[in-house]
Amino acid sequence: MCSDCLDEPSRDLAIAPEELARLARRIEADMSGEPAPAHAWSVYLGEESGALEWRTLDRLARAMDGARLIASMAGRPADPSR
Repeated sequence: MCSDCLDEPSRDLAIAPEELARLARRIEADMSGEPAPAHAWSVYLGEESGALEWRTLDRLARAMDGARLIASMAGRPADPSR
């Protein structure tokens, strides 16, 4: 899986890359606005070659950021001060 197509180092998340992609796809499906074309995730994740429109690329990147955030929060121990 590409590292967000920007050569960012992968973060140590307690989630498999396939699960992260699945979560990001689900987030993207729940976002308001026009959904990404069906083949966009395959291109974004490097499973097939192609180009993406800027709006699609931004939408998928935001969904992936959300998935990383959820995964990082899920892997953190509970805050005992709360």
